[in-house]
Amino acid sequence: MSQNEMPIVQPFELPCGLKLSNRIVKASMEEMLGSGDNQPNEYIYRLYERWAKGSFGLILTGNVQIDERYPGLMTDMMIPSKDKIDIEKWKKYANVCQSHGTPAIVQINHAGRQSPSGKRPFREPPIAPSPVPLSIGNNIFARTLRRLVISTPHEMTRVQIDEAVTKFVEAAEIMVKAGFAGVELHGSHGYLISSFLSPKTNKRNDEYGATPKDRMMFLFRIIDAIRAIVPQTFAVGVKLNSADFSTGGLTEEEAHDQIRWIDEHGGIDFIEISGGTYEAPAMAGSEHDTRSERTKRREAYFIEFAAKVRKTTKIPLIVTGGFRTREGMNDAIRSDACDLVAIARPVCIEFNLPQILLDQNITDENARALHSSGSSIPFHDSNPKASVATINPNDMQGSEDL
Repeated sequence: MSQNEMPIVQPFELPCGLKLSNRIVKASMEEMLGSGDNQPNEYIYRLYERWAKGSFGLILTGNVQIDERYPGLMTDMMIPSKDKIDIEKWKKYANVCQSHGTPAIVQINHAGRQSPSGKRPFREPPIAPSPVPLSIGNNIFARTLRRLVISTPHEMTRVQIDEAVTKFVEAAEIMVKAGFAGVELHGSHGYLISSFLSPKTNKRNDEYGATPKDRMMFLFRIIDAIRAIVPQTFAVGVKLNSADFSTGGLTEEEAHDQIRWIDEHGGIDFIEISGGTYEAPAMAGSEHDTRSERTKRREAYFIEFAAKVRKTTKIPLIVTGGFRTREGMNDAIRSDACDLVAIARPVCIEFNLPQILLDQNITDENARALHSSGSSIPFHDSNPKASVATINPNDMQGSEDL
């Protein structure tokens, strides 16, 4: 197969002017390597040093929490208060990620209602657009866990909404100073932005939730505020759910409308398509998963949705989830369903997987992830074994579950 016939080897340019050497993206994964002050450390540098050598077109980092009071996990990377920020650590993080020429974009996040007790007082609840508790089961263990670890969230006041917007802006400003190529707003998987977008978790009757389009207001404020302070060449993307895959949650039709509204609003360089929440992970075999059996069997979980969206938006699309073969990736781009393909768990085992996929001397049959069976690999972008495999690449005990 010639280079001209292989979409994944083609360069790509984002609207902001950021140039990518190829179409393969290292997807965001929760590294679970935060310790001490939860700022970048030697473990994270060692990990990204290996991915930096992998020949990706773009690197998306694991989520960085914008407010240390509301982390997703206590092992997340977090941005501390202004008086505690060590910008040199973030500069080194950016330098390591981009040391071999691949641009790196930091995923910034606020866990919202999915934040356990962390660096805030033990009985202080998480925050969300509405006081809708997390549903993780009805047995005694689940009810106890919900009560002790993730309690019913407090409905955010306008002041708290303003504070959250400011935190996102401050995070973007730090990443500009550090030297990263951009930020990705984590607007999927049930976190704070996602909970504003979903009818299941946003029951507000004000300008932040009274109508389906009002549910976009929080995200639009963040986009506009970030755009106002970053250089034009700094990329700003957003990760969105194609659906929540749960009763009463965001549907594909609503998600499609949201992408159309983002297109009309402007300010976004790319949209990454994913799906699911803590309550219903899209690829975890959850009993709440409402996807069709046909969709579940596909190599690319969200490609059908992306193909529909492509008809109404020209914003560059990244599809994440399930890619295991070069043929699957090329087909996704060739069909015009997406512009870029992102891979996660396979590159925890094969750091240089893009080099294999891009090598025209390797046949399509062999240009695939080692663990290419797809459905046998349980989903969660936050799989804790990812960090075990990557920090100890020669000790792969248990990696068969990745």
